[in-house]
Amino acid sequence: MANNKYGLSRDIPSAVKREIRQNSGFGCVICGLGIWEYEHIDPEFTECTVHDPEKMTLLCPQCHSKKTKGFIDKGTILAAMKNPKAMQKGFSNEFFTLGNNQPVIFFGSNSFQDCDILLRVDNINIIQVFQPELPGGPFRFSGVFFDKNGKKTLEIDMNEWKAYSDNWDVDITGSLITIREKIGKISLSIKAMPPNSILIERLDMTINSHNIICEKGILKINNDIVENIFIAEFHIGIDVVV
Repeated sequence: MANNKYGLSRDIPSAVKREIRQNSGFGCVICGLGIWEYEHIDPEFTECTVHDPEKMTLLCPQCHSKKTKGFIDKGTILAAMKNPKAMQKGFSNEFFTLGNNQPVIFFGSNSFQDCDILLRVDNINIIQVFQPELPGGPFRFSGVFFDKNGKKTLEIDMNEWKAYSDNWDVDITGSLITIREKIGKISLSIKAMPPNSILIERLDMTINSHNIICEKGILKINNDIVENIFIAEFHIGIDVVV
């Protein structure tokens, strides 16, 4: 990566990145969108000698472009850093994109297609797929995820995902959303796979005393292991009851 005139690399240490994410509520400080870029604000990167998380923030690509082109001034961003939009709302948000073909949802090494409810727990629909609202429109994906203590971490409503700002960490790497309870402890990793798939890669959650863990391709629900199965054309894929 190119260094600035002081020899500072654009490579930001992971701990600094995490502090910036936490300070910003895991969203663009201006609009609250959940896909963002790290940005030096005061001073700009060209004048920085260190990566200071107190002088850096998260901006979505659009707000970043507005800053670069002069449509947003530095003062507006500095003010937003003191009261980030995602913290005002309680979440950052964006959308998954599903095409108009029947989606395949991967849950570890398991795959689901043409299932209305992929996972239901005690009559609570956890993961669902809905038909397009209009002919030729996109399929719609909904889900709700919790951590091992039963606290809601991420919610998806008709393709719109909301990552809550009271999480310890929410990171976006490529199309992968990762939510952590602490260093080394992942609550959820979910990946967009356009045009018509989503992968739930990691999960460690508790709901109504049921433990649901997905790791290394293996889905474990309480004491039952589910792996390498294909479920298609069912109203309910997996139904967990007391």
